[in-house]
Amino acid sequence: MRVLLLLLLVLLTACAPRVTPPAAHTPPLNLAGPPPDVVILSVSGRCGPPCQAPRDNVDYLSGRGTLDAVASVFTARGLSVQASGYASHPARQFRSPFVGADQRGYAALQDDLNAIKPWLRGPHPPRLVLLGHSQGAVWLHHLTRVNPDVTFDVQLDLDAICVGWRSDFQALLRAHDQTPSLLEACESIQVNGARRNIKDVVWPNVTVNLEVQSKRYPARSASGGLPVNYVFDPFGNTRLDGTRQGLRLFVSPREDHSAITSPRGDALAWVSARLTQVVQSWTPAHSIRPAQSTQPAQSTQPAPSTRPALPPANP
Repeated sequence: MRVLLLLLLVLLTACAPRVTPPAAHTPPLNLAGPPPDVVILSVSGRCGPPCQAPRDNVDYLSGRGTLDAVASVFTARGLSVQASGYASHPARQFRSPFVGADQRGYAALQDDLNAIKPWLRGPHPPRLVLLGHSQGAVWLHHLTRVNPDVTFDVQLDLDAICVGWRSDFQALLRAHDQTPSLLEACESIQVNGARRNIKDVVWPNVTVNLEVQSKRYPARSASGGLPVNYVFDPFGNTRLDGTRQGLRLFVSPREDHSAITSPRGDALAWVSARLTQVVQSWTPAHSIRPAQSTQPAQSTQPAPSTRPALPPANP
């Protein structure tokens, strides 16, 4: 009987389907063309059992519709949007035997940001928006930390957690780490006299941070998920000086760690409402470019920046 069960397990494993995650509907990042009004860089989190993380991690925020839900706030304002999604992995590219498409990790994210930087020096730089869930939010806090020369207009954190961080990535980074170490992304630093996890620190080059945490107590949600939530982020974000300038927090009373990524859930409804307020001062590039003229150009100086100042502190 034991032999039959073992044989069945081998057969089931051998016949495990290869999954190809669907792509987002938002236009992909096109570095060969002109810059859009908004660029969204999105990093998904750690896969759950029975998968093997980080080997089987995928970009699920694109296929789940989370990225598209965020993009729709900008397109409703008339802003052009391009986006790119990444999986929770330090490599530039990797593939799981159970996933039918190569996945792009943190190294690809940094490559893309480097390629975007010439756009940021142009007359109409795109707004940069970061979207991260679970481990994905941790990667993005590290990205903002190590790129202080870049202004990130909005950073969206969906339940940033460090579960499995060092055990998942220590071996992979042994010969390919950087300074500061990617393993430090879940360590603590001194912030205004207290020890805080780096994943909870919003760096000065981030203008607005919208943070969502999943439920603490048993509850059911129309957007799915488990009645009991086993993983959630219990700590709110902070600035380096201990203030909450430009930071907003929503704790979903009904959605678990996974359900907060639902495009039709409470968490994304809160994010969309806050983003709608933020983008009121954002102007599509085509509406601020000067009209064509038959007269010789009088100046080659770029137009002044239209980026707003930091929003007021939390009430």
